[in-house]
Amino acid sequence: MTEILFTTADVSQMLQVDKSTVKRWTDEGKLKCFRTPGGHRKFRAEDLYQFMSEFNYGVTPMNLYPQFASDEAVLRRIIMRKEYNVLASVCFNSAIQGKQSDVAKLFSEVYRNGLALPLIFDEVLRPTLKRIKDLNKARKISDPEMQLANNALSGAIILFSDTIIKPASSGKSVLCCAVEGDDNQVDLKALAVLLESEGFDVLNLGVAPLDSVLQLVESRQPHHVYIHVSEFFDLRHLAAAKEAVAAYDGKIFALAYSPVASVAFKEAVDKICTTFKEITAVQHDFLVKEEN
Repeated sequence: MTEILFTTADVSQMLQVDKSTVKRWTDEGKLKCFRTPGGHRKFRAEDLYQFMSEFNYGVTPMNLYPQFASDEAVLRRIIMRKEYNVLASVCFNSAIQGKQSDVAKLFSEVYRNGLALPLIFDEVLRPTLKRIKDLNKARKISDPEMQLANNALSGAIILFSDTIIKPASSGKSVLCCAVEGDDNQVDLKALAVLLESEGFDVLNLGVAPLDSVLQLVESRQPHHVYIHVSEFFDLRHLAAAKEAVAAYDGKIFALAYSPVASVAFKEAVDKICTTFKEITAVQHDFLVKEEN
C-alpha cells in the first residue's frame, strides 16, 4: 500500500487547530514530521495516530479520515489496542455520506490486517447502525439520510464479501430472515456473509411476511433458521416458525441486539444470539458435532 502523507493544512483541519500550532508541536518534538527538499512539513499517518493517542485526541469525522485509517501500520495498531471506536467512526462518516466503496475498503483492510469477521460486524458495523438509528430517532438526520447510509452499508457488505476467503460448502443450509415490520436488511446481509464464510449455503429471504417464511421453511427445510428480532417483534411469529422448524428436527435462533429476558421468548428458540461472535460459535459447534 502506498504510504499516506499529510500536509500541515491537513493536520490542522483534522485536529481543529491553527497551522501555527501544528508547526509549534513539530518544533517542540511532540509531533513527528519530515521536511521535503522544498522545506515543507509532511506527516506520516502512523506518527499522527501516535500523537492523537498520546494526547487523547478523538476521531474527527471528515473526508481525510477514511484515508488515514486505511494505512496498514495505523490499522494494525488500532486492532492491537482494540480501539474499535476509531473504526466505527470512520465507518459512520463514510456511510452517512453514502460512500459504500469507502466502507467496503475499510472492512476489507481491517479484515486483511487481522480483525476477525464477527468482530468487524460487532464492533464496527453494529455501532454504526445504532448511531444512525439513534440520530434518526432524535431527528438529527432525516429518513432519506438514514436510508442513504443504510444502503451504503448494505452495498459495502456485498462488495466486501467478494474479498472474503470462503471454504467449500458443508452441505448445510441456513435461512436468514426478518418478519415484516422489522426492517433490518443490513444485519441480514452481514449475517448471510458470516454464515457463508463458515461454509453454509445461505438462503437470505430478507424481510418477508410470516407466511413466506413458513413456506420456505417447509419447502427447503434448512438446518438452521435465524430470525432477526427487534423491540417490535411479535412473539407469535417466533412460535409459529419454531413449530415449522421442529417438524423436521431443525434449529431456530433469534438474532437480537440485546438479551431478551422473557421466559416465553427463550422457550420459543433454541438460542438467542446477541452478537455475531455468538453466531460463529454456535455454527462452529454444530459443524464439529456433525463431523463427529
